[in-house]
Amino acid sequence: MRNNTTWIVNGILVTPSRLVRGSLAVRDGRIVEIRRGASARRGKRIDVKGQHVSPGFIDLHIWGEPKQVSARETASGTTSFLHAVGPEPPELLIARLFQLERQQAQCRGAACLGIHLEGPFLNPLRAGALASRWLRPPTVRELHQLFERAEGTLRLLTVAPELPGGLETIHRAARQGIAVSLGHTEADASITQQAVGFGASLVTHAFNGMRSFHHREPGIVGEMLTDDRLSAMAILDGVHIAPSAFRLLIRCKGPERVILATDSVRHSRERWQARLIKGTYRLKSGTLAGSRLTLIQAVQNAVAFGRLSLPDAVRLASFNPARAIGEEQRLGSLEVGKQADLVVFDDRFRVSTTFVNGHLVYRRGAL
Repeated sequence: MRNNTTWIVNGILVTPSRLVRGSLAVRDGRIVEIRRGASARRGKRIDVKGQHVSPGFIDLHIWGEPKQVSARETASGTTSFLHAVGPEPPELLIARLFQLERQQAQCRGAACLGIHLEGPFLNPLRAGALASRWLRPPTVRELHQLFERAEGTLRLLTVAPELPGGLETIHRAARQGIAVSLGHTEADASITQQAVGFGASLVTHAFNGMRSFHHREPGIVGEMLTDDRLSAMAILDGVHIAPSAFRLLIRCKGPERVILATDSVRHSRERWQARLIKGTYRLKSGTLAGSRLTLIQAVQNAVAFGRLSLPDAVRLASFNPARAIGEEQRLGSLEVGKQADLVVFDDRFRVSTTFVNGHLVYRRGAL
């Protein structure tokens, strides 16, 4: 009988709690065994020669057509992602939901898990690079159409809770099993507290697209830092958040409640008409329009800026985003029974190999 087990041997496994020199076995797309040392039982062997083996990275905020993102981001360790969609007219948003199933089928690398809808229910005063002409308060009719037709496609919704109908939108989305994040908002501390009570669990691009902290009115930033029910998504490129601000975020939230996301527009910069200036994309006005960050770079920066251990830094890009959208039982950590989404990288954070569902989808230097 043919043995279809593949052993990844001689690696430094990035487990949830520590680094372990060992090997792991993959069969039928799942991790089926983890062993200390380089030994392995029968099956195909892939010797990673002392490199790190970690769970694949999950990007909850990246722009570009899913097929293109799927093909290119595996080189930086991303094994799954949410397709970011910005504010558009109602009929176009519905069309996006219908198109995604076909687009997901075209993904041959990283898996597209669904849509992150960043808009249209956002505050025009905090539009940033988003098209403010399409920002609007939610209506009962639009919400009904959106949620009725989402059918599991819409996984994450960013909302400004202070808008008329904003709290009801959060409540309805949360009841549908959609993760709700607060962003592009002028929310004060009181409305933020109410939003969390209605089911919001995340903050989109922490510190960006929201009113600044003030000691007499801490606003959404103060609540983000002190409310353990909220996790914060951070764009850790050294521009959107200064290293010291990231250390503050980590000290307040701990590595359990911070998520690394790229907000990368590398695959859609033409749409934004954005220019690359000093390592990040900006509109002609100078407004930040997203990053060119990859998740392996974000993990590296988390170690350097936040002085985190490698297991904690990897957690920010794997288990935490998986948990945020309800996928932690399937994805996000090296554990027996979980899907074999894996990334292999060296001490300089250079990705050499990426696996999705047990299949080799990227090898550095391969044609």
